[in-house]
Amino acid sequence: MLILLVEDDRALAANTIDFLHHEGIEVDYADSIAHAKHIADGQQYDAFVLDVGLPDGVGFELARYFQRSHPAVPILFLTANSLLDAKLEAFSLGALDYLTKPFELAELAIRIKLLGVKRQDSLHQVFRLGDLVVDQAKRIIRRGERVITLSPQQWTLLTLLIEHTPNPVSKTRILERVWPEQDASITMYKTLITRLRSNLSQEHEKPLLHTLKGVGVVLRD
Repeated sequence: MLILLVEDDRALAANTIDFLHHEGIEVDYADSIAHAKHIADGQQYDAFVLDVGLPDGVGFELARYFQRSHPAVPILFLTANSLLDAKLEAFSLGALDYLTKPFELAELAIRIKLLGVKRQDSLHQVFRLGDLVVDQAKRIIRRGERVITLSPQQWTLLTLLIEHTPNPVSKTRILERVWPEQDASITMYKTLITRLRSNLSQEHEKPLLHTLKGVGVVLRD
């Protein structure tokens, strides 16, 4: 199992890495957002463990970036902030776990291993909706006998919609996931929705992507 630990406290990071190694968990380490992005580029991880307070920004910003670059990788936040609002923000960004400092290293190791199990489950997940089949591990999409090819942004949006099915996803949530580092225009948003909708459903096929006015977008048969 390989994780990326992003923590600016180097003493804490060193102790954590040493303990996790003894637990059979391999660790790549970064001490800033910029460093983390550089290390993670092109690398496959089983989990991200992110400190919230980093020298060049907030861990939540990095989570938004990773949701686009590594959408299937679970996130665990480390923070000294135990307030409910901070936890709610973490979970709204897709975090699967949240650990408040100070913490026991044994507990962290257990939580990371559980994230690894969830990661493996997601890699083998096949999503079905009517005659639409999405193999998320292989990134293969079929509708009946038709193979569907998507752009990276369309794929990011589709995986987000799958995660929330049968519930709708708001425009704000879509913008955060697809364009985490830029302010996307309403035209960009509408174009993305239109193109994904047309790729998923041709003229003779039943529409699967629906816009709910004032609510968001949803996959529905």
